[in-house]
Amino acid sequence: MIRIAALVLITACVTPAPEGQKAVADTTATPPSTDGARVIHLPDGGRMEGELANGERTGTWSSYFADSTLRSRSEYVEGLEEGPTTVYHPNGQRMYTGSYLHGQPFGEWIITGPVARN
Repeated sequence: MIRIAALVLITACVTPAPEGQKAVADTTATPPSTDGARVIHLPDGGRMEGELANGERTGTWSSYFADSTLRSRSEYVEGLEEGPTTVYHPNGQRMYTGSYLHGQPFGEWIITGPVARN
């Protein structure tokens, strides 16, 4: 059913060129905004969520495992990691925590064991 709806939508949006002429793309369409809330689906079934401003990450970005358990949480300013970041094992235990300054690791980083058991 979704394929049929997509085909109808695509067909409805395409105006064929008159016979003997090439089709011209409509350049008046507004491109999608690069700002606002984003959800990025990851290949392993997880996801990342956060905000974009001027096309760059800003504020808190969180990532989740496929089962929606928190994987990491980091802060961003103008596209660069800035401030605290924490990464978790799939079982919810903290893997490590630290801070960034202008996109570079900064200060003390605390690692909580090499591998946590589920």
